[in-house]
Amino acid sequence: MIQLYYTLLEGDCSYKAQHEAGLALLRLCVSGEAVKIRPGGQPFIPGAPEFSISHSGALVLLAVSDAGRIGCDVEWLHRRIRNPEAIRKKLAPTPEEQALGLLQLWVRREAIFKSGGAGGVFYPAMPEEYIAAVACAVLPEGAILPQHLPLGAPGTGGCIPIFAPGGYPQKSACKGQC
Repeated sequence: MIQLYYTLLEGDCSYKAQHEAGLALLRLCVSGEAVKIRPGGQPFIPGAPEFSISHSGALVLLAVSDAGRIGCDVEWLHRRIRNPEAIRKKLAPTPEEQALGLLQLWVRREAIFKSGGAGGVFYPAMPEEYIAAVACAVLPEGAILPQHLPLGAPGTGGCIPIFAPGGYPQKSACKGQC
């Protein structure tokens, strides 16, 4: 099963605030020992489901999978990109990726990298100013059950699942942007 959660930060969207919100989501969603780091830098919790955390702007995304490695990436659509032509050239899109916009290509590649290159990619519904990709060994089939996990910390917004019953996208109930 794959579960996706996000929160929107209000006010402070610094790297430190994003990192702390990611750890708070992780503590709510994944139980186990302390977080450890694999060779290559990916965090994991021994004996717990696989997970991936990404953040951009005010949004922090957590993907959790009990079916093998998973990677996620999120980007704010208004991010300023210097020299987009050079970045696209460096990413060297495959023939199937040629039609993708630069940020869609970017989140796709980052998610695949974080997942260790395993499986397929899907693009979950996100608040309108963000784009995300999730790469996993086993793509979801059917319902992804939602769980509401409010962070409860002042200024961090709420944690709302991206998928509603039946796997259909759910609109964001979060407020606040940086």
